[in-house]
Amino acid sequence: MWKKEDETSPAPSEPHTAKPVTRTESARSGPATGERATIGRSITIKGEVSGNEDLLIQGTVDGSVNLKQQAVTVGSEGRVKADITGRVVTVEGEVEGNLKAEEQVILRSSAKVHGDITAPRVVLEDGGTFRGGIDMGDPPPASKQATHTPAPEKKPSTRAQAQPELPTATSSVTATTDTVGKAKN
Repeated sequence: MWKKEDETSPAPSEPHTAKPVTRTESARSGPATGERATIGRSITIKGEVSGNEDLLIQGTVDGSVNLKQQAVTVGSEGRVKADITGRVVTVEGEVEGNLKAEEQVILRSSAKVHGDITAPRVVLEDGGTFRGGIDMGDPPPASKQATHTPAPEKKPSTRAQAQPELPTATSSVTATTDTVGKAKN
């Protein structure tokens, strides 16, 4: 059974004082705490969007989105007609423009993208639609470009008809997936 005499109070310790928050600490706490800016459903932006924090787009953006070191998410209700640059780019809504990410591009099952993707890693979830090219490689170093010389042109012989030169193939992916998960090309 509990008695008031049995209750012991803790020994007094050093008084607790709050540590003052300096300007640099509060500035750094923004993205680290998971905060991000949001462009709401009823907001329309025409022009360039840039900044230093993560961004969620649920509204409409027509222009460019340039957040090189931040995460950019086009929400399920987001409609973007712009090139998007970010550290990680995630699309759940619609994008008409090129996507460029330093780390990764993720197209969720509800995504509709028409444009090229440049990123070291790309995730295409089942059900999303995408039309464009994907570049997952690093550009060749400048030193290799400078030393590379093209092969000499071959001249057709006089006996044979000259064959028309075929265009160089480029990597391009066009895929639409349905809810069952089978790709249609």
